[in-house]
Amino acid sequence: MARLDTVLGQIIKDRIRSKGPMTIQEYMATCLYDSRYGFYSQGPNIGSVDGPFDTNAKFSAFAFAITKAVKQADQLLGNTIRVVELGGGTGELGKSVLRFLENDRNYMVVDPSSGLRVKQDQVGLQAVGDLTEITPAPTFLFGNEILDALPVHKVMGTEQGEILEFFVDLDEAGEFFEIPLAPSTPALLARLQSLNVTLGRGQVGEICLELSSLFQKVKQVVEPGYVVFVDYGDSASKLYSFQRRNGTLRSYYRQHQIHDIFYAPGEQDLTADVDFTTVRREAQAVGLVGGTPVSQETWLKNLGIQEYIDPENICARDVEEIECLTKSSQLGSAFDVLIFKTIGLPEGPGG
Repeated sequence: MARLDTVLGQIIKDRIRSKGPMTIQEYMATCLYDSRYGFYSQGPNIGSVDGPFDTNAKFSAFAFAITKAVKQADQLLGNTIRVVELGGGTGELGKSVLRFLENDRNYMVVDPSSGLRVKQDQVGLQAVGDLTEITPAPTFLFGNEILDALPVHKVMGTEQGEILEFFVDLDEAGEFFEIPLAPSTPALLARLQSLNVTLGRGQVGEICLELSSLFQKVKQVVEPGYVVFVDYGDSASKLYSFQRRNGTLRSYYRQHQIHDIFYAPGEQDLTADVDFTTVRREAQAVGLVGGTPVSQETWLKNLGIQEYIDPENICARDVEEIECLTKSSQLGSAFDVLIFKTIGLPEGPGG
């Protein structure tokens, strides 16, 4: 399949010609978050009912469930608390949550994409670019498919038990290709060693180094409160097992998974499975408690998502939404939920 010649692709090529090869992490960050041509600024309606992916945010029933979680958090903290959504997409999910809450709730969206923040503002949400712009307060913070969009480094094991890192370079024809070189930072091997992971010769894996910074910011905002992440991933022992020797970094273009991460820079989504072991470690390092993954099916049912259906006026579409969100054959097992809390609070909503 011939690659598309995108504006961002040309910008990245010029950067490589000028400065040399870039890491996969830098390439992914640019493709997703470039302020003008990145996927989350330039791309389709992420998170909206017209969006390109089969995602939780499309369903009104999911917004209802988030509302149930927020109200349970209110009861657990004994107060009406602030809601912070990480990565608000087009703002439709937040808009729906606020509608279900039926009050003047302090609801904030944190999104690095200036383009998406414009869309969020247009639907009446208060949006900022970074967690550092929010002051500490009792908070319910959640992120739906946020961790999988954090840029990752791509590495490969050697027969000496060391690693090489993949960089993006240009071939003689000026086209993108991956080249394994010495790691850009010793933190990559240190991460694997801390997890007691050794990649076999030729085995590929991804490493996200941004989790530490994220949780440091989260802890500064949520004081006290709950943190909920809904995402796909696995424990480190499974994520870095030889059964996944080719890694999990992949791309989606117009609802279709494609194997070429260079197919349409800025117009394709890039994602990798989340290392839940490291997520829990980084959360615990800043004083957050919990984080044992539970299936989305279990979490939504614990919250009482079935109450979304009006027993006196059962709508087929409402039933279909809940089935899609909770069935093991659909999104119910595709996603896991990690619930964290600040020290001293009861167990979190839906846990």
